[in-house]
Amino acid sequence: MKLYILFTIIGIIAGAIVAKLQKIKRPPKSVQLDMYLAGGVGLIIGVKVPVFILHGISQETILTGKSVMGGLLGTFIAIHLYKFLSKKRGEALGGAFAIPFAVALGFGKIGCYFNGCCGGDFFIPIQLIESFAQFVVAILLYIFYKKTQRTDLLFPIYMLSYLILRFLAEFIRTPEKLFYGLTLYQWLVIMFLPIVCYIILKRIKKNAV
Repeated sequence: MKLYILFTIIGIIAGAIVAKLQKIKRPPKSVQLDMYLAGGVGLIIGVKVPVFILHGISQETILTGKSVMGGLLGTFIAIHLYKFLSKKRGEALGGAFAIPFAVALGFGKIGCYFNGCCGGDFFIPIQLIESFAQFVVAILLYIFYKKTQRTDLLFPIYMLSYLILRFLAEFIRTPEKLFYGLTLYQWLVIMFLPIVCYIILKRIKKNAV
């Protein structure tokens, strides 16, 4: 547990440092506070929803259970809902957070490995594989941004990579299967993957910034 907490703290610090150094365009100051509040609410709700679905609502799941994928999707939904309600649907607001999040999650997965959680079958250290994948995605996203300056595509592309990686990782991990041999998280991928692809294609077409 101590190493889990340590790597979680390292991840948060590393993500903050990357956010400071990457020099990627941030959302306008006029929307930053509202967006942070919306994203924070989505994160808080999202980390719990999959846990409640799988294990029910109890004191234990309220205090301890959390889902990274649920938090990511919750933030994704909340920010797009904010954009819809505030009529800022043409603005890309999440690009500055994609690379720092990938870095933070990469360290967090190392903590999961030492904590013995989020593991898998076949003695495969899936947490370390996911960690390595997150660091690779962070590097590739940074290279992509430097070559294209497309801030608007960073978060959707990160979401796409995360969903694909998570779908594949679920075959090795050991969560409960729901329908047709797939887990809850794989069904969430199937649900959200077309939406993310649509956003990417729409932004490529419109060249939104």
